[in-house]
Amino acid sequence: MSIIIDLSEKTALITGATRGIGKSIANYFHNAGANLILTGTKFDDIEKLNLENIKLGINNCKYIQADFSDPISMNNFLNKIESYKQIDICVNNAGVNRIDDFIDTTIEDFNWVNEINVTAPYKILKIVGPKMIENNYGRIINVASIWSVVNRRGRSIYSESKNAIVGLTKALAVEWAQHNVLVNAVSPGFILTELTKTTNTKKQLEEIRKVIPSNRLADPDEVARFVIFLCSELNTYLTGQNIVIDGGYSNL
Repeated sequence: MSIIIDLSEKTALITGATRGIGKSIANYFHNAGANLILTGTKFDDIEKLNLENIKLGINNCKYIQADFSDPISMNNFLNKIESYKQIDICVNNAGVNRIDDFIDTTIEDFNWVNEINVTAPYKILKIVGPKMIENNYGRIINVASIWSVVNRRGRSIYSESKNAIVGLTKALAVEWAQHNVLVNAVSPGFILTELTKTTNTKKQLEEIRKVIPSNRLADPDEVARFVIFLCSELNTYLTGQNIVIDGGYSNL
């Protein structure tokens, strides 16, 4: 018996959806029929993607340019999503990393990472959450990281931000479960995305592959498939969890 996930009656907001894990999640949600609100940081890319959708006759997918480190851009984005009466699903995927030993980090590094990884999801959920509560339905996924459960040199600020978003996930799960709003985090391990490639050398990636029990890095689709499960009608009870998707790495 095959299982078909139908999100045709749902509106989903996915941040950081123009590449990597976010792009894969957006593709799965699009194939499931969801009405999509997608973000990316580069204006030219957003214009191109929206134009392509127009040419293809796709009218249920809207890309919005948003730089979450820029207060003006962030406020403009928040005003746009405020206008939506219904947002059923929210995937806070946009994120940045800054690799450096703690002693060499700066407050500017700390503020930049946290503005995007923690403050932006907080502001988004302040708008999206009440809509879900009013509609008595919601599915929220905060994309954390393997570095929320294990650690590695140079990840102090990034790990701090991802632990923060997991903490927010658990708190909201408790507060909103009575409103049929399920809130979970997923923590990807080493995924072959642009971010992983830019924060690790080829030699480091090969060394990582050798120590992962699954003997490979994951494809973004492997995360996307689990995210769409959590956001579908197949999930009616799982909430407040931080699910690690890492091929067994964190168990070493």
